[in-house]
Amino acid sequence: MTETLLKSWNSNLELEELANKRRTGEITRGAVSSTTKMKMPTEENGRVVTKEVEVAIFRLEGGIRAYCPASEFSAHEFSSLIGFVGSIQEFVITALDLENEIATVSVKKADEIKSAAFWEELRTRKDGEALSEEVYEGVISGYNPQSRTIFVKVNGTNCFMNTAEWDHGRVRDIETQVTRGSKVEVKVLRIDEERQLVQVSRRAAVEDPFNQLEQMKDMEGIAGKITNVHPIHGIFVQLDNGLEVKGIKPRSLPEPDVGDIVSCRIRTIDKESRRCKVVIYAYPRGKKQKKDVASFLFD
Repeated sequence: MTETLLKSWNSNLELEELANKRRTGEITRGAVSSTTKMKMPTEENGRVVTKEVEVAIFRLEGGIRAYCPASEFSAHEFSSLIGFVGSIQEFVITALDLENEIATVSVKKADEIKSAAFWEELRTRKDGEALSEEVYEGVISGYNPQSRTIFVKVNGTNCFMNTAEWDHGRVRDIETQVTRGSKVEVKVLRIDEERQLVQVSRRAAVEDPFNQLEQMKDMEGIAGKITNVHPIHGIFVQLDNGLEVKGIKPRSLPEPDVGDIVSCRIRTIDKESRRCKVVIYAYPRGKKQKKDVASFLFD
């Protein structure tokens, strides 16, 4: 093990710091600097064996290193931990090998501690009918394109979110928005204690942009971006508050293209059916002329 693992600490002061954290069970933060395959002592069927496993290498403040075998990184099994490089994780110190000067940590055990406290809080809130009042900070841990389910870790607990709960408006490119490791504020919608499921919503934690439309109604001009030009459903414009609305234009104005920046005014607002219509009146950055595909015939 000493041939493959760099020492975790470089002084007695750093060792004392790690020993104190281990003794008190303090939850510590660190960044995953790399992953590799190493021979490490791991628990298997109730006994400790040394075998080659994937290991996440953490860097703590002051340059201290710590090692987390894949089996202690999460309650879920990942095909590889490489996707977590650069992410910040919380863990507890589980072992200090004084002979080889190696610190072993467990993200999974830290999650269990935080999750137990989180579940207790959720039970209390549910009994008091205040489940969805609190806003929590979560970290996106994954996305399933087949079920269109977003996975978010909140206080050590793996929660799930339906794509419809990501935002108030249409969500076209969710894959580009749900980056693993990015932080997101959510509210809890419901819990299932029997199956240990927690459903969360980002949409419930952010202001509804429809509430801003009334303030924008009397503005002379609003900036927008063309997001879709459909031959049947028409023009769609994304306003600067992120809301996508229906757009119409006068005949004198050339047809927009996706990506064009436009100036528009609000024409109608129907908050109950969540519909808004704007009138496009100008292209403030100018309108690019489309090239005539047959122009080469006259060159």
